[in-house]
Parts: sequence; structure tokens; C-alpha cells
Amino acid sequence: MPVNGSELNASVSTYQGIDGSNTTIAGLEEKIMGKRGSASVFTGIGTDFSSYASYVVDFKGSFNYDRNGILGQNLRVRNNIKTNKQSTTQVRYSPLTVNVPVGDKTSVYINPHYSGTINYQSGKWTNSAGVFAGVTQKIGDNTAISLEAQRYNLQDIKDNSSKNWSINAIVSYKF
Repeated sequence: MPVNGSELNASVSTYQGIDGSNTTIAGLEEKIMGKRGSASVFTGIGTDFSSYASYVVDFKGSFNYDRNGILGQNLRVRNNIKTNKQSTTQVRYSPLTVNVPVGDKTSVYINPHYSGTINYQSGKWTNSAGVFAGVTQKIGDNTAISLEAQRYNLQDIKDNSSKNWSINAIVSYKF
């Protein structure tokens, strides 16, 4: 991948489950960009504000199918090293992401994905299919806010209970 540049971003993400659960993650990401994709490393801290805090390390890669970056794919490997000894690694693959600009500073997106997670304490491997969709609004040149809805566990499509839904918000700042 020929390198077109790099950027450093700070972000805070909160995932508010409709069932009352939550996860909030804050950290820094260094991204190297190529003509049709990117690779990045994110490090930060996460918490549910009641039972754990964690150190989060993500490795991400993306590839655009088209030159405008509307259609693409991405892979994320998330390592969650938790204080409650429930450390996990999740591999999430999105074979087709769609990100459509709807204005100079606004875009809408949808990201169907499949993930597998290993819990190191129990040795249990879980699989899940899901999708999230949202809107990103840039504020000035360096700040962006994204709001999205997420549906988990699509492999059990009939279970539309609150445990399978969240509302997410992400604020990021590019240095």
C-alpha cells in the first residue's frame, strides 16, 4: 500500500445498550493512509462504569472498493485487557461497508459485520453477526460527531429484544 499520509486522532465512543448496559472507550489512534485503504492502531481505556475498566488495543485495516471510498471493507482486531479478569479478543470483519456523503461535512453509513470473540478466562468462543448504521457530521476541520444505531446477534433474527440493540455516539478530533 503506497502511503499517502498519516493522522493522529483522539476519540471517545459510548455504546448505550437499550437494555441499560454500556461501554465507553477513550483513546488515541495512529492511522496510515494509502490510495485505497488504511491501517491503524488504537490504544485507550474502556469501562462500563460499574464492574470493569480495561486497556483497549485495536488493530484496524480497511480497503476501498472504489476510488471515492463509498464502498469498502474493513477488519478490526480488538484486545480488551480487563481488570475483572474477563479479557477478550474480538475479530470483526465487514465485507461491505457503505459510506455516502450527503453534504460537504455530512455522511451516512452502514456497516454489516461478523465477529468472533474469545474470552481468555472461560476459554469460550462466541460468534455474532450484526450491523450498525449512522450519520457523521464534521464540525470545522478537525472534529467529527457520529450517531448510530446498532443491532447485535442477527444470527438470531427473531430475538429483537433490548439486549440486541444499542445507540452509539462517537466524538473524534484529528490533530
